[in-house]
Amino acid sequence: MSQTEALALWGAITGTIGTVAGLLGLWLRFRQHGLDKPKLKCESSFGYDGPNSPKHKITVRAVGRRPVSIDSIKYFITPRNWKQRATRYWQHKFGRWLWSQEPQRKVKLSEGEKEEFRISLPDGLSITEIYKVQLIDQTGKSWPVKWLSQRRLQKVATQETIDEYSKENETRVVGATGYRVGEKFYLATTFNTKPGRTGKTCGRGFWFLDINKYREKLLDISENQSEKFLSGEVEEIL
Repeated sequence: MSQTEALALWGAITGTIGTVAGLLGLWLRFRQHGLDKPKLKCESSFGYDGPNSPKHKITVRAVGRRPVSIDSIKYFITPRNWKQRATRYWQHKFGRWLWSQEPQRKVKLSEGEKEEFRISLPDGLSITEIYKVQLIDQTGKSWPVKWLSQRRLQKVATQETIDEYSKENETRVVGATGYRVGEKFYLATTFNTKPGRTGKTCGRGFWFLDINKYREKLLDISENQSEKFLSGEVEEIL
């Protein structure tokens, strides 16, 4: 190989290295620029502490390096009229079928920080009517919240009364109310003596993951334990 050819080869190699290094530097600068932007990760979760005690919430995490101030949470409602459902996006542009929840205090998140907001809807609005949720920051930018389908919400974010039982005699009263609470089942019992109707009401609650276990407990209370309590053989429902 002549000296000219060697120099040409060396120039080609160093030129390629320079090009690769330049592209790598450009990519690193682009990545750094992306990390320096504000970025939020928003998720929803659903649960209950007990009947009529939902703990549905939205969790917001700051994953970008620039701090973000939270302004509000916007809920998109499915219109009840089919004509309005067909034009819901147009309806939303004019502020219809929307519900805005403002934080009770100012929230500013820096990288790595998180905040939880309890989902708060007005009376008469079911959570299953919400089909989309966005978090709005102080600049007006909207961040999508991971949200469940209506069918899934009906299972995990609603409750209903499924059984009611009560029995009494001249001196005692016992009762039980059963609920489906999300995907679990809850049985609330009450029992008390009633001299002059002034007996103190006591109670106990039971959680179940399986409806068959729930049914077994309800049957035991209604057919066995309640009779023993009314007769005075026992003093509480277990």
